[in-house]
Order: sequence, then structure tokens, then C-alpha cells
Amino acid sequence: MTTRRRPEAVTTRIHRLLAMLRHAADRPDGVTVAELAARFGVDEATVGADLAMAQMIGGDSPNYDDMPFDVFVDGDRVHATLFSFQQALRFSVDEGLALLASADALLAGSDDPSEPLARALRKVGSALGLEDGEAIDVAVDPDGGEAGRLLQQAIEDRRRVRFTYWSYARDVVSPRRVEPWRVGEDGGAWYLVGLDVDKAVERRFRLDRMDALTAIDEVAAAPPKGVSADVEIPEAGPQAVLDLPADAAWVLEAYPVVSSQPRPDGRIEVTLAVAGSSWLERLLLRVGPSARLVRIDPEIGDLDLLAGVARRILTRYA
Repeated sequence: MTTRRRPEAVTTRIHRLLAMLRHAADRPDGVTVAELAARFGVDEATVGADLAMAQMIGGDSPNYDDMPFDVFVDGDRVHATLFSFQQALRFSVDEGLALLASADALLAGSDDPSEPLARALRKVGSALGLEDGEAIDVAVDPDGGEAGRLLQQAIEDRRRVRFTYWSYARDVVSPRRVEPWRVGEDGGAWYLVGLDVDKAVERRFRLDRMDALTAIDEVAAAPPKGVSADVEIPEAGPQAVLDLPADAAWVLEAYPVVSSQPRPDGRIEVTLAVAGSSWLERLLLRVGPSARLVRIDPEIGDLDLLAGVARRILTRYA
């Protein structure tokens, strides 16, 4: 008689996957599938299935740049980059209260305290110091939070601001000095539009990627008229033209596409706004060897960019 193995719980798979990504991210040269299998006590097929799950998450989402990690497999070697996993994930009080308020709406009309969701909510409420049955008064913050209010005050006072900023496209953190013009929301995220003083160019900054934000004693000029907080694709900025296979159509939804043109053979020619070569390299690696670089602005790199990435990977193997 054949014994069927019980399927793993989803939480078990997710916990193992996150541990795998942390292990791979700590190694600049990546880690082999065989090593991951041995370390986490599973077979290589299970490792492959877990990694496939990770690669599907967010890959075709317009909010892919909000993902906490990026992972790709080159041959039998796994490479991972962790963006917002550098600190342990814990509920803040505000996040816990938001969870309670939204989940409590699902229980409306139910008086059964033994329901699994009701029991879970009591545990969360207890951890937050709430008594059983205590009401939650939810106030929606329309100002972009504390950072948004500080920026709005700086705009009214005509003062410049200073902060450190993480650029996803270039994967770098750098100090910024900005004349703030407008704060606004777009697609669920809050942005600052202003003049990057040291670069003398207009920029848009996501508030949740700012750190050490403060108003400084430097007078800012009046904002220009008609400033919009909408996120626009900078057509005048650096660009790259890619020739992509049909199964990479998700790029059109996930990345800043200036234009796209389907071809009779099913492939797609895509023009992208590109802030840095590292971002473009990650995208090309995700698409795979069927991607071709057609044109690229010289300030980003040259047509040998993808071959350069391949040479670096081969050097790591050596």
C-alpha cells in the first residue's frame, strides 16, 4: 500500500521560504539549490517549488517595486535581494488596530465567540491592551501621516527639507535637500513633488522611502503654479528599448513603460524609463535569456550591459 504524505501547511512553507531567502541574501555569490535542500531538510524539488512560489509573488503586479524581496535562479544557484526585510516584521500599534477594525467588520452580525476569527481578534486585542468588546474609533488620516504634515508645514513656511532617500531603481540610499512644492496621494502611496536642490531638477519622492526627515533653516522659493502630485513617467529621462518575448508581457504592467509595440511574431518592443543600470540588469535577469537590449542611453550603459551581467555571474562561479 502506498502511503500518501500529508500536504504541508501554508505557514510552514512560507516560514521556510523566508528563511531560505535570508540565507541566500546573506551570500553575495548566491547559494546552490542543493545547499538549501540540505540546510532546510527537504529535497531539491521542494526547494524548487518554494522558489517558484517566491518568483510568482508580485512579478506581474503594478506595485512590484513595493515587494520586500527579489529572487532569481541562475542554473542551480539562487540569488536573493532583501529590500524591506532588514528588520523583523512586527505589528505597530496602528497596524494592529487597523487589522482589528477591518477584521471586526467581517464578524458583523455574528454572535458566536468561538469562531476562529473571533478568537484570533481577542488575542490581538489583548496584545494591544484592549478589553474584550471594547470599541475601536477609527480616524482616517488624509494627510500622508506625520511626514506629510511636516512637509505641508514646510511648504506653508517656505522652508527647505532634508532627508535620506532609498531609490528602488538604483538600490541606493542618499541624502537629499529639497524645496517642497506639493504633497499628494497616488495609487495608495503618498508622494512629495519638489526641487532637488543639489541636482537642480524636479523630483517625486515616496514618503515611505524617506528617513530622518526634517525642515531646515533655508528659505525655499514659492512653488510653481499647477504642480501635480501625480506620478508621471519622465519621457525626457534616460531610456532603454527592449525586445521581449510574449510571455514577458507582465513587464508592461509592472514597470515604467513609456511606449510598447507588439510585433507580428508575438514579441514586444518596449521603451522603458530607466533610472540606473542595476535596475535594468535585475529586470533583464528576471525576463531571462530571451530578452534582447535594442537601444540604451549612453548615460545608463551600452548594448553590452547584459553580457556584462553574464560575465559577472560566470566569474562568481569560478
